[in-house]
Amino acid sequence: MEEEKKPSYAKRPLWQWLVLYALIAIVTYGLVYYLVLSKNNSYHMTTSAYPTPTKVMAKVSPTGMMKQKFSDSLNYKYAYKIFPGTLSATAQQAITGFTMTSKNLPDGSVQVALTAEKPEYKAQSYTIKTGETLYFIEMNLRDDDNEANEDHNLHDDTAVVVDPQGYIVQ
Repeated sequence: MEEEKKPSYAKRPLWQWLVLYALIAIVTYGLVYYLVLSKNNSYHMTTSAYPTPTKVMAKVSPTGMMKQKFSDSLNYKYAYKIFPGTLSATAQQAITGFTMTSKNLPDGSVQVALTAEKPEYKAQSYTIKTGETLYFIEMNLRDDDNEANEDHNLHDDTAVVVDPQGYIVQ
């Protein structure tokens, strides 16, 4: 009886093995992309998992950066106008823990400094151009003790500059 011939892997040329491995790699990477990476693509999002925006909240500036309308931001409801103009009683309470000073600059803009009264605070400085407005963000006025000039939550005190069209200045 003749010996049975068994297929040998060694008889295939190297280029066939390389093509086979390349095809396996392409199929594997394609499946990984389809199953994992493409799930982040908006085409695969379901409306129940992701709410649909009701307003256009940003625009592209001339520099290519996205700009957000301040009135559409999450911080808008916690904002108190502090410059230009005189401070309202609530704005004065919002900046508790800071001393606000302003200095006119040669180019017509104004440098507004919020100097921290305590070392736990972070001093802040903003350059306000003509037509811009500076708002102070204070999420909880009840954490401020105006008489003792103390703020019990230091993480919600910051400011934002808004341009004349109502967009946040980056």
